[in-house]
Amino acid sequence: MRKDSIRFYRVFKAIQLTILIVFFIAFFLYLKTDPVLSNSIFTNTKLLSICVFLWAFMLFSFVAIVFDFRQLEKNITDSDDLNRIAYLDTLTGIPNRISCDIMFQKYENEPASVINGLACALISITNLAIINEALGREKGNFLIQDFASIFETVGKKYGFVGRNGGNEFLIVIENCDKEKMNSFYSSLSAAVKDYNENSNHMPVTYKSCEVYNKELNKPAFAEIITHLYKEKGKQ
Repeated sequence: MRKDSIRFYRVFKAIQLTILIVFFIAFFLYLKTDPVLSNSIFTNTKLLSICVFLWAFMLFSFVAIVFDFRQLEKNITDSDDLNRIAYLDTLTGIPNRISCDIMFQKYENEPASVINGLACALISITNLAIINEALGREKGNFLIQDFASIFETVGKKYGFVGRNGGNEFLIVIENCDKEKMNSFYSSLSAAVKDYNENSNHMPVTYKSCEVYNKELNKPAFAEIITHLYKEKGKQ
């Protein structure tokens, strides 16, 4: 269900509930101000039957609207869970390749001023294959998870971070020059060093490559990414 549809449905149900409550209060206030009618209800069997059916219908309507609200909230929660499953990497919990692709599409519609200031970096774990072979894939997965946590904690302060697949992670930073990228690298290096010195797991090693569109002057984000992969291929 789209967000605008959910908003409309929620408002509609709120109006329904408000009208029902107002009608309920007005009904009993009217009975209170008219003792003759109030007495008639309890002395006239047909009138009492009509009122009982009316009260039962009002109570049923109230319960139904409350149930609709609860079901709506459950659907929203389920939808959020599905979105997390679709766009977050199942192993690490950070944005996955689908999220990266969506981010790529977003930048295709950004103005030239934004594209000109972009910088991208690929970070690859270099000792993952060794750990997988020596200690098993489970230990390798632990390493990926730990590195992803470090990478996201450090990288999200600078820009978009995601797992591009396998042992590879991507960061995209807006309005970025070498000083800003070096600041990110320094923070990442310090965090990884702290992890390696204090963790009981195998130490992690990594390599990186980056491109700056202030130097490339590419008009489209896809060309920046293509150049980034070319740089990685040279390593």
